[in-house]
Amino acid sequence: MSAEDLAASEPGSRRWKVSHAAAAFGAGILASLVATALVWPGGVTVLETFAVVGPAQTLVTIAVVAWLRRAPGRPPLGVRPAGLDALGVLLGIGLAFGLSYLTWVVMRLLGSEVPEQSVVQVADRAVGLGTRAALVITAVLLAPLAEELVFRGILLRALERRLSGNAAGLVSAAAFALVHLALDPMAWAAVPALFVVGWVLAIAMQRTGRVSFAVAGHLGFNLAGVVALLGF
Repeated sequence: MSAEDLAASEPGSRRWKVSHAAAAFGAGILASLVATALVWPGGVTVLETFAVVGPAQTLVTIAVVAWLRRAPGRPPLGVRPAGLDALGVLLGIGLAFGLSYLTWVVMRLLGSEVPEQSVVQVADRAVGLGTRAALVITAVLLAPLAEELVFRGILLRALERRLSGNAAGLVSAAAFALVHLALDPMAWAAVPALFVVGWVLAIAMQRTGRVSFAVAGHLGFNLAGVVALLGF
């Protein structure tokens, strides 16, 4: 019996639960609100968005997941990178360009322009080396790790205890897309693409058994967007 199978046979309190995912993500949102309040006087600048607010949210989420992981017997998440993860980066880049093009085609057929997400509008004003570096670190490195730990590392595994593998992947993907919409209503046109990304990464997590591959895929997806936005 593998270590993960042994862990799964432990009492329910040691398994990953939906409440764990909610707690980690919620703690990150709370941290971002506190950080926003601290820098609010005078308005939150683009630099503060990506150097203070964003890192506060992602780092607190990661810290909460790490704290939850310390429970004896809790199944591992498979965070340590592996050589196969390089394919995940390529997968994410391919998804970014392919889904962006499909979204553009659909919106044009509907006679509408693709609305810019709020985060894109903010990032579009990123000027200066420091601000751009903060954007890259937060959007390309920290956000993928924090979100994949929550949605593919914890939530997906918790759902697999109650649903079939396919259903768990679809539900986790829907949660991933809808959370982005709740946080940014301007992201409504991107919801189908975000759902597809979440579903593909859920399948990758199920096939590899490691969240690191999903993180790599998410990293590639965000990297393509940042490169296109900043014109590197």
